[in-house]
Amino acid sequence: MRLVFAPHEHEEYSVVRDRLLNAVLARSRRRGREVDPALVAAALDYKHGVDGRLGHWTRAHIADALAVWFPRAVAVADSDWAEIPAALHALIGLLVERDHLDSRSAPVVELHAQVDDSTPALFDALADERNYDLGKFWGVQMMRHGVDKGDVLAVQRFLEQARSGELDIDRDVLDFITREEAARRAEAERDTFPGLGPVLLPTAAELVAAAEGSVALDQLRAFTRWVRAGRRLTKDGRLWLRDALALADSLGLDQFYRDSARTADDLPEISLLMHWARQARLVRIVHRRLVPVKSATPLLHRPIELWRRAFEALGSLGEHFGGSNVFGSPSLFSMSLGDAFPMLWLNLYSAAGGPVPVELFHRLVREAVNEQFGCVVDDLAGDVEQRLWRRDVTALLDALELLGAVELEESFDHAHLAELAERDDPDPTVVSLTPIGLWACHQMLTEQGVHAPLVGELADEDIEYVCVRMAAVRAEVAEAELAAWVAARDSRTAAHELSRFLRRTDEPKHRDLALSALARTGEGGREVTRRLEARGGRPGGPRPANWFGAGRLPPAGARAR
Repeated sequence: MRLVFAPHEHEEYSVVRDRLLNAVLARSRRRGREVDPALVAAALDYKHGVDGRLGHWTRAHIADALAVWFPRAVAVADSDWAEIPAALHALIGLLVERDHLDSRSAPVVELHAQVDDSTPALFDALADERNYDLGKFWGVQMMRHGVDKGDVLAVQRFLEQARSGELDIDRDVLDFITREEAARRAEAERDTFPGLGPVLLPTAAELVAAAEGSVALDQLRAFTRWVRAGRRLTKDGRLWLRDALALADSLGLDQFYRDSARTADDLPEISLLMHWARQARLVRIVHRRLVPVKSATPLLHRPIELWRRAFEALGSLGEHFGGSNVFGSPSLFSMSLGDAFPMLWLNLYSAAGGPVPVELFHRLVREAVNEQFGCVVDDLAGDVEQRLWRRDVTALLDALELLGAVELEESFDHAHLAELAERDDPDPTVVSLTPIGLWACHQMLTEQGVHAPLVGELADEDIEYVCVRMAAVRAEVAEAELAAWVAARDSRTAAHELSRFLRRTDEPKHRDLALSALARTGEGGREVTRRLEARGGRPGGPRPANWFGAGRLPPAGARAR
């Protein structure tokens, strides 16, 4: 049975909650102590909402559930308040009896003691209606006025009477709860980076090698050195065509556009390179001349710093990609690529680097714009506008690939991509962050004060929590995290915890991860593996590099097979 769930796994959690609830009720009946099933379910809902770890309970969790969450969210008749601590005692008893409390939970004696210690605070909080949320407030009011919440007409009639002032409702308390609810929602919305998983960052030597191998960095250096003492610009701030053509010829760029070019803007690669160098503060315009930034000269010999500056500069180049704005056509739905760029790299980082379908990014942008406008705006954009937007995104991805920040591949999972795109001709591209791209995103998150965990930070966690977090990440990340988990304890302890988890889990991917970790524990692990094999369990042993998988899309390079 699974006991750890990601926030989006509502259906999976619901199944396990019902199983645990039935087990608690059966155990309580055997002991002659009836409990309220709704309150046991509420205790499980609390834990699912807090961290998704049904088997992880500490004294702090008990105190928070009783003193804050139950008073805020669970409607209970005044005469039934004592049933709440009874439900928690029963749930803890079942978890202990089934060996479901994880390795980081508090001792069972302390958990039961905390229930007793927090009961007075529970009763005090229940007595003050200002601790309720809006849902509970109205639920309690209906309970007091004898309204059947299953009767839609009765509920509607009650709400109309409450609005008209016919019923005795404490308006001051209602106003206080409304303000508190709004404050909690605003705080939740400020959490822009929920649940980032651990990532495996490259070494310093790997960063240097990646930066030195960047084609875009070579071009930016060459452009900056070409500027030298300065290059005259046209009145509208463009390179003169003869200069742009000479530069294109020396760098091997814009080969298909040179013969037809009438201005420097007709050479898209040269135009992009100029704007990129300006945005990266390598060159600047002084009195209609393009000149190098003197303070940036040492940066040309510091590949990692130069690469990082070039990556950040891409976020401000939206109007210079693809030429759509050059021709006066707005980006789709009025969202610039400068606004969309953080959405792209954050989505990639949240997926531990990817791969992520480009169509998922398009969908996220559409949803963001719909929310901004307060309506579904897809129909407001014609096919031409959508094609311009997709062209701009393609140009951005090409620049990121040129820099060495991403890798672009093609997926043949047409049905999944069409579902994401909500159109029959989805973009087949999937994009992944390279190691240096992952590093740059991690640096940006850290500088924003966001905790972006690294591989090894889960080493002290319970093994099921580690397996759930690692189930959809890249193989190398999962392997490194499991290796760190095993190394953080002696082999016998690691083998024991893995064996305990394997006896309970029925999730194939989690079981495979645990068996892979078990293979790292030496003789203790081999002994456990032999016992599992004797019982008909799946043997452990090393797994191929792409065995962990990465979600619905095939691992990189697997599509051709």
